[in-house]
Amino acid sequence: ARAEFVLLPSVVAAIMRASHIVTALATFCLTRLIDHLATPPAGRHDAQSRHLAEARVSASAAASVKTPCPVPTPCPAPTPCPVPTPCPVSNGGSPPPSVLSTVRGQVRAAREKPANGWKTLPEAEKRAYIEQNYGTVSTPAYARPARRREGWFAVIGFPVGINEANRQRRALLRELWYPEYPNLAHESGSVRAEFIIGLLTYQGEGHDDSLVEQLHEEQMAHGDLALVNAREATKDPYRGDPKCTGEKILAWFQQVVVLHRTTRFFLKADWDTWIHTTRLEHTLRTLLATRQGPLYFGNTLWCSYSLRNFQPCGYGFGPLQAAGAKKVECPLLPGGGDAVGPYPYAAGLFWGMSYDLVKWIAGSRLVYDFWHNASARFEPPYWVKGEDSAFGFFAHIAPFPELTPLHWGWDIVHDGWEFRDDAERGLCTSSVSAKSLVVHSMHSRMDFELVRAQFRERCNATCEQTALPFAVDGLRDLCGRNGNIPKAYAKCANAGHKAIDGPPNDVRVPASRPRRTCNNKVREKNVPFIASREEGGTIECVAEQAKSIFAR
Repeated sequence: ARAEFVLLPSVVAAIMRASHIVTALATFCLTRLIDHLATPPAGRHDAQSRHLAEARVSASAAASVKTPCPVPTPCPAPTPCPVPTPCPVSNGGSPPPSVLSTVRGQVRAAREKPANGWKTLPEAEKRAYIEQNYGTVSTPAYARPARRREGWFAVIGFPVGINEANRQRRALLRELWYPEYPNLAHESGSVRAEFIIGLLTYQGEGHDDSLVEQLHEEQMAHGDLALVNAREATKDPYRGDPKCTGEKILAWFQQVVVLHRTTRFFLKADWDTWIHTTRLEHTLRTLLATRQGPLYFGNTLWCSYSLRNFQPCGYGFGPLQAAGAKKVECPLLPGGGDAVGPYPYAAGLFWGMSYDLVKWIAGSRLVYDFWHNASARFEPPYWVKGEDSAFGFFAHIAPFPELTPLHWGWDIVHDGWEFRDDAERGLCTSSVSAKSLVVHSMHSRMDFELVRAQFRERCNATCEQTALPFAVDGLRDLCGRNGNIPKAYAKCANAGHKAIDGPPNDVRVPASRPRRTCNNKVREKNVPFIASREEGGTIECVAEQAKSIFAR
């Protein structure tokens, strides 16, 4: 009996609250129905607003009704008392959840679609509609992640492989090379290094799960991988190991022109190379940063290029030697009779380009066609040699008439003397000296440590701030050195020299593949496929006119 006495007031309170809610709902619905029937369509917008307000007032009134809480009768010990139902606690005048749910339903029922359709409303009316029916919704401020306030002065890309030896080489460069120079690989530095890795195998397949996981962890730890949409290097049928990284470098160019928009120079280096980045930056800022127009630099060699075979031919250390080699060697290739050249290119151990030249290569239709035609060839494999000569070819056909690679010299950028056998030592090999900038051809950890120690000993603070001049400093310098050079190198005509073996500016540029503009010519006909009209479809394509990349 005592338990029933305790529970009875709670039941009565619940019934009283429910009656208030039912009364509010009935009043609202009846009023809404009468107004809807009596109000013309044009005036329903005002009525709708009034009903929404009435619904909210009814909800507040229902929530404000307070039911007195009964005082439980004390229970004599040791008889246990039942736990009384707790009274509703005031929450600042807000309706309890059951009332809120009911009112939300009323509000949703009271909304009407805009009379003239959402699409036709002006922006101001759309905003007013949202705020009236859904309330004012604030948009949280976007917290931009922390980033560098300034771009890099130079970015160096190392095309590297995916096996364990390459992973260890990346770790070695981070350990020995990164900390050596204050301008390198630090957030406060001005030179960045990236390891370029293709996301596909050389056969065009994705990497296995273990490698994907390893690359993910490495990138999260160091953030210096340039993971590009390209295949890993092709295996050379002659040497048996991957050599040509041209597809990866081109994909890297397409990436960095966006990611590093304000970078002045992009450089490519082999994985067995040590670069004195403090001296590099000083030299580039002193000699090149103030020059206008595109720039291309390194140590130059010469060759011609067979587009049909996707490989160079007719090598030489200079234009005259390369011109003779072209006549003998290039015709031996199946399509070598049409080889373009000779032209200079910067040797692959280390070369650089300014942003504007990289941007042209990354966005050129000619280069795009070359890349895709070369990449489509599997027998024999595509582009197996000559990554450096191919990019020299791109620079050769670029629409910059006086562009030619600047030549540093083999005493500045060179192979390390200790790392070559007697039979291999020659013009390209030198010991580290006060003139050295880049040393190439290290194979082991101790090779790298030796070069680091030699640079520390032989290049002091004064040496680091001494700019290294170019042995061949531009097109006019090159073409003026020998009267026979303009006979071999067609670009000399752009420096005021007469091209004896051809008309001025006789740089043969391959035509890009014409694109076709396609449109649906029978718009009222709906067909379940896309096909030309000859195939029963509705599409007509018109070929564009061929365009020269040179302004005449």
